[in-house]
Amino acid sequence: MTWLRRFWPAVLLAVLSAALAAWPQANRQLFLFLHPLLHHLPAPLWRFFSVFGDWPTVLALMLAMCWREPRRLPALIAGGAAAIALAASLKAGFAVPRPPQVLPHGMVDLLDRLPGNGSFPSGHAMASAALATFAWRGIGWGRAAAWLPLAGLVMLSRIAIGVHWPLDLTVGALLGWGAMRLALRFAWPDGWPRDIARTAELILLVLLAGALAWLLGHRGVFAEYWLRATIAGGVLLVGFWRFARRGH
Repeated sequence: MTWLRRFWPAVLLAVLSAALAAWPQANRQLFLFLHPLLHHLPAPLWRFFSVFGDWPTVLALMLAMCWREPRRLPALIAGGAAAIALAASLKAGFAVPRPPQVLPHGMVDLLDRLPGNGSFPSGHAMASAALATFAWRGIGWGRAAAWLPLAGLVMLSRIAIGVHWPLDLTVGALLGWGAMRLALRFAWPDGWPRDIARTAELILLVLLAGALAWLLGHRGVFAEYWLRATIAGGVLLVGFWRFARRGH
Protein backbone atom coordinates (compact mmCIF):
# COMPACT_ATOMS: atom_id res chain seq x y z
CA MET A 1 0.00 0.00 0.00
CA THR A 2 1.41 3.35 -1.06
CA TRP A 3 0.15 5.27 1.98
CA LEU A 4 1.74 2.76 4.35
CA ARG A 5 5.12 3.11 2.64
CA ARG A 6 4.89 6.89 2.98
CA PHE A 7 3.57 7.04 6.53
CA TRP A 8 5.00 3.93 8.18
CA PRO A 9 7.06 5.91 10.77
CA ALA A 10 3.89 7.65 11.96
CA VAL A 11 1.91 4.40 12.01
CA LEU A 12 4.62 2.71 14.08
CA LEU A 13 4.79 5.62 16.52
CA ALA A 14 0.99 5.73 16.83
CA VAL A 15 0.77 2.01 17.59
CA LEU A 16 3.55 2.21 20.20
CA SER A 17 1.97 5.28 21.78
CA ALA A 18 -1.45 3.65 21.98
CA ALA A 19 0.02 0.51 23.58
CA LEU A 20 2.03 2.45 26.18
CA ALA A 21 -0.92 4.71 26.98
CA ALA A 22 -3.25 1.73 27.39
CA TRP A 23 -0.82 -0.06 29.74
CA PRO A 24 0.89 2.56 31.94
CA GLN A 25 2.75 -0.14 33.82
CA ALA A 26 4.41 -1.18 30.57
CA ASN A 27 5.56 2.42 30.08
CA ARG A 28 7.20 2.35 33.51
CA GLN A 29 8.70 -1.12 33.09
CA LEU A 30 10.13 -0.29 29.67
CA PHE A 31 11.92 2.70 31.17
CA LEU A 32 13.27 0.56 34.01
CA PHE A 33 14.52 -1.99 31.49
CA LEU A 34 16.12 0.43 29.02
CA HIS A 35 17.63 2.96 31.44
CA PRO A 36 20.28 0.68 33.02
CA LEU A 37 20.79 -1.21 29.75
CA LEU A 38 21.70 1.98 27.89
CA HIS A 39 24.21 2.87 30.59
CA HIS A 40 26.54 0.23 29.16
CA LEU A 41 27.52 2.99 26.73
CA PRO A 42 29.37 6.05 28.06
CA ALA A 43 27.37 9.02 29.31
CA PRO A 44 29.07 11.58 26.98
CA LEU A 45 27.81 9.60 23.98
CA TRP A 46 24.19 9.94 25.10
CA ARG A 47 24.61 13.62 25.88
CA PHE A 48 26.15 14.03 22.41
CA PHE A 49 23.08 12.52 20.71
CA SER A 50 20.75 14.54 22.94
CA VAL A 51 22.16 17.77 21.49
CA PHE A 52 20.46 16.93 18.18
CA GLY A 53 17.09 17.22 19.92
CA ASP A 54 17.72 20.75 21.22
CA TRP A 55 15.49 23.22 19.41
CA PRO A 56 18.22 25.86 18.84
CA THR A 57 20.49 23.20 17.33
CA VAL A 58 17.72 21.72 15.22
CA LEU A 59 16.54 25.09 13.92
CA ALA A 60 20.14 26.03 13.08
CA LEU A 61 20.61 22.83 11.09
CA MET A 62 17.32 23.27 9.23
CA LEU A 63 18.24 26.87 8.43
CA ALA A 64 21.50 25.65 6.92
CA MET A 65 19.54 23.12 4.86
CA CYS A 66 17.37 25.96 3.53
CA TRP A 67 20.40 27.55 1.91
CA ARG A 68 20.20 24.79 -0.65
CA GLU A 69 16.38 24.79 -0.81
CA PRO A 70 15.21 28.35 0.03
CA ARG A 71 11.55 27.61 -0.70
CA ARG A 72 11.45 25.46 2.45
CA LEU A 73 12.08 28.40 4.79
CA PRO A 74 8.33 28.95 5.47
CA ALA A 75 7.95 25.30 6.43
CA LEU A 76 10.89 25.59 8.82
CA ILE A 77 9.32 28.60 10.55
CA ALA A 78 5.73 27.33 10.58
CA GLY A 79 6.57 23.73 11.52
CA GLY A 80 9.14 24.71 14.13
CA ALA A 81 6.89 27.33 15.76
CA ALA A 82 3.90 24.98 15.82
CA ALA A 83 5.90 22.15 17.38
CA ILE A 84 7.49 24.39 20.03
CA ALA A 85 4.12 25.91 20.97
CA LEU A 86 2.50 22.48 21.09
CA ALA A 87 5.25 21.06 23.29
CA ALA A 88 5.09 23.98 25.72
CA SER A 89 1.30 23.87 26.04
CA LEU A 90 1.08 20.10 26.46
CA LYS A 91 3.89 20.03 29.02
CA ALA A 92 2.12 22.70 31.05
CA GLY A 93 -1.29 21.10 30.62
CA PHE A 94 -0.39 17.52 31.52
CA ALA A 95 2.43 18.33 33.99
CA VAL A 96 3.64 14.72 33.98
CA PRO A 97 6.47 14.23 36.51
CA ARG A 98 9.78 12.94 35.21
CA PRO A 99 11.17 9.52 36.20
CA PRO A 100 13.49 10.75 39.00
CA GLN A 101 10.56 12.57 40.58
CA VAL A 102 8.40 9.47 41.03
CA LEU A 103 10.71 6.45 41.08
CA PRO A 104 12.45 5.38 44.32
CA HIS A 105 15.79 7.00 45.03
CA GLY A 106 18.67 5.22 43.30
CA MET A 107 16.64 3.76 40.43
CA VAL A 108 17.49 6.65 38.08
CA ASP A 109 21.06 7.66 37.40
CA LEU A 110 20.81 11.16 35.93
CA LEU A 111 23.44 11.94 33.29
CA ASP A 112 22.52 15.61 32.95
CA ARG A 113 20.51 18.27 34.77
CA LEU A 114 16.82 17.60 35.42
CA PRO A 115 14.61 19.99 33.39
CA GLY A 116 12.13 22.01 35.39
CA ASN A 117 9.11 21.52 33.10
CA GLY A 118 6.81 18.55 32.55
CA SER A 119 7.86 15.28 31.01
CA PHE A 120 5.07 14.78 28.43
CA PRO A 121 5.66 15.06 25.55
CA SER A 122 9.39 15.10 24.86
CA GLY A 123 10.52 18.30 23.18
CA HIS A 124 13.74 16.59 22.12
CA ALA A 125 11.79 13.82 20.38
CA MET A 126 9.62 16.43 18.66
CA ALA A 127 12.63 18.43 17.49
CA SER A 128 14.61 15.44 16.21
CA ALA A 129 11.57 14.03 14.39
CA ALA A 130 10.90 17.43 12.83
CA LEU A 131 14.54 17.63 11.70
CA ALA A 132 14.44 14.14 10.19
CA THR A 133 11.16 14.90 8.41
CA PHE A 134 12.44 18.23 7.11
CA ALA A 135 15.64 16.69 5.75
CA TRP A 136 14.04 13.55 4.36
CA ARG A 137 10.73 14.83 2.97
CA GLY A 138 11.42 18.52 2.62
CA ILE A 139 14.97 18.79 1.32
CA GLY A 140 15.28 15.28 -0.07
CA TRP A 141 18.60 14.63 1.65
CA GLY A 142 18.87 10.85 1.67
CA ARG A 143 16.45 8.08 2.36
CA ALA A 144 14.77 7.34 5.68
CA ALA A 145 17.72 5.19 6.71
CA ALA A 146 19.88 8.31 6.84
CA TRP A 147 17.70 10.25 9.31
CA LEU A 148 15.44 7.97 11.30
CA PRO A 149 18.36 6.41 13.23
CA LEU A 150 19.43 9.87 14.40
CA ALA A 151 15.94 10.61 15.71
CA GLY A 152 15.88 7.17 17.35
CA LEU A 153 19.21 7.79 19.08
CA VAL A 154 17.99 11.14 20.37
CA MET A 155 14.94 9.40 21.82
CA LEU A 156 17.04 6.69 23.47
CA SER A 157 19.39 9.34 24.85
CA ARG A 158 16.53 10.89 26.82
CA ILE A 159 15.86 7.54 28.51
CA ALA A 160 19.57 6.98 29.12
CA ILE A 161 19.93 10.45 30.64
CA GLY A 162 16.92 9.62 32.82
CA VAL A 163 14.52 12.47 32.04
CA HIS A 164 11.76 10.89 29.92
CA TRP A 165 9.33 7.99 29.86
CA PRO A 166 9.01 5.99 26.60
CA LEU A 167 5.48 7.36 26.01
CA ASP A 168 6.84 10.93 26.14
CA LEU A 169 9.18 10.03 23.29
CA THR A 170 6.81 8.19 20.98
CA VAL A 171 4.11 10.87 21.26
CA GLY A 172 6.68 13.65 20.94
CA ALA A 173 8.16 12.13 17.80
CA LEU A 174 4.69 11.63 16.31
CA LEU A 175 3.79 15.27 16.97
CA GLY A 176 7.08 16.54 15.56
CA TRP A 177 6.63 14.45 12.42
CA GLY A 178 3.03 15.64 12.01
CA ALA A 179 3.81 19.32 12.55
CA MET A 180 6.60 19.31 9.98
CA ARG A 181 4.69 17.22 7.43
CA LEU A 182 1.77 19.63 7.57
CA ALA A 183 4.09 22.62 7.32
CA LEU A 184 5.89 21.17 4.30
CA ARG A 185 2.58 20.64 2.55
CA PHE A 186 0.61 23.75 3.46
CA ALA A 187 3.03 26.51 4.59
CA TRP A 188 3.75 28.29 1.30
CA PRO A 189 5.18 25.19 -0.42
CA ASP A 190 6.47 27.32 -3.31
CA GLY A 191 8.34 29.63 -0.94
CA TRP A 192 8.17 33.35 -0.17
CA PRO A 193 9.25 36.26 -2.37
CA ARG A 194 12.98 36.91 -2.12
CA ASP A 195 12.76 40.04 0.05
CA ILE A 196 10.42 38.42 2.57
CA ALA A 197 12.52 35.25 2.70
CA ARG A 198 15.70 37.24 3.25
CA THR A 199 14.14 39.24 6.08
CA ALA A 200 12.84 36.08 7.73
CA GLU A 201 16.26 34.46 7.46
CA LEU A 202 17.91 37.49 9.04
CA ILE A 203 15.44 37.39 11.94
CA LEU A 204 16.25 33.71 12.48
CA LEU A 205 19.97 34.46 12.50
CA VAL A 206 19.50 37.22 15.07
CA LEU A 207 17.43 34.90 17.27
CA LEU A 208 20.07 32.20 16.90
CA ALA A 209 22.76 34.70 17.89
CA GLY A 210 20.76 35.52 21.03
CA ALA A 211 20.43 31.83 21.87
CA LEU A 212 24.17 31.35 21.39
CA ALA A 213 25.00 34.31 23.62
CA TRP A 214 22.69 32.95 26.32
CA LEU A 215 24.22 29.48 26.02
CA LEU A 216 27.78 30.77 26.36
CA GLY A 217 26.71 32.64 29.48
CA HIS A 218 25.28 29.44 31.03
CA ARG A 219 27.79 26.89 29.80
CA GLY A 220 28.16 25.38 33.24
CA VAL A 221 24.49 24.32 33.19
CA PHE A 222 24.51 22.29 29.98
CA ALA A 223 26.61 19.26 29.17
CA GLU A 224 28.24 19.24 25.73
CA TYR A 225 27.61 22.98 25.43
CA TRP A 226 30.67 23.12 23.15
CA LEU A 227 28.83 21.09 20.50
CA ARG A 228 25.76 23.30 20.70
CA ALA A 229 27.95 26.39 20.46
CA THR A 230 29.94 24.98 17.53
CA ILE A 231 26.84 24.18 15.49
CA ALA A 232 25.11 27.48 16.22
CA GLY A 233 28.30 29.49 15.75
CA GLY A 234 29.10 27.80 12.45
CA VAL A 235 25.64 28.45 11.04
CA LEU A 236 25.79 32.07 12.23
CA LEU A 237 29.16 32.72 10.60
CA VAL A 238 28.12 31.26 7.27
CA GLY A 239 24.69 32.90 7.43
CA PHE A 240 25.99 36.40 8.07
CA TRP A 241 28.74 35.90 5.47
CA ARG A 242 26.05 35.04 2.92
CA PHE A 243 24.21 38.24 3.81
CA ALA A 244 27.36 40.34 3.51
CA ARG A 245 28.23 38.81 0.16
CA ARG A 246 24.72 39.41 -1.23
CA GLY A 247 24.87 43.01 -0.01
CA HIS A 248 27.74 43.88 -2.35
